[in-house]
Amino acid sequence: MKITEITRQALLDHATDVFAESGFDGASVREITSRATINLAAINYHFGGKEALYREVLRLAVNALSDASLLDEVTIDRVTREEAVRLFIRQQVMPLLKHGQISRYWRIFAWETLSPTPVYRDFIASEKLPILDQAEKIVRRFLPDGAARAEIIVATIWLSNQATPYIRHYDTLSKPPLSLKIDKSFIEQLAADLSRMAIAGLNARGLLGPDSIECQAGGNESFRLSNVS
Repeated sequence: MKITEITRQALLDHATDVFAESGFDGASVREITSRATINLAAINYHFGGKEALYREVLRLAVNALSDASLLDEVTIDRVTREEAVRLFIRQQVMPLLKHGQISRYWRIFAWETLSPTPVYRDFIASEKLPILDQAEKIVRRFLPDGAARAEIIVATIWLSNQATPYIRHYDTLSKPPLSLKIDKSFIEQLAADLSRMAIAGLNARGLLGPDSIECQAGGNESFRLSNVS
């Protein structure tokens, strides 16, 4: 591997760590290059700036999460709708045990659910996010035929974010005042509890009943988060 390729990969690896820990706004170019032991100007040289570097990390994240997914369109249709929910939740929380690259990617997206950055908004306007497609497909199995687009959007966003607070605040769960013991048993129970509550919510339909607000556009067409964020 050439030196330039090694440098570029080092920046991507350390940028992923810093973005996962602090989000895009909290991450500094100085921190990324310091961890990579690379000159401060290297980010501009290899990527054209912090925003372009972040966009590349997002692209790698989408590809990696798609490859590691426990679900695909065939699986979602083949298993029961309840099992689809369990697999959907499980694929988000179980990587936290390994503290690997997939875990860091989930945390980056968790930051974006808290306060979407302009870079992220621009990214999802042109990129397909598998997690939203999966969530929508699962939601449609719980909703009646002819459900309003607003119902589908609300339920999809809701399901997609069931694990988000735990992913984003993972490092603080074991510290006071929560002081939880974060181990395999805890993560397994978290996945089971979140799945059970999500299934109950979708079955009850709560806000998804006939009193839901309908979009003027109507219809059941697929959507991207860029359309509602």
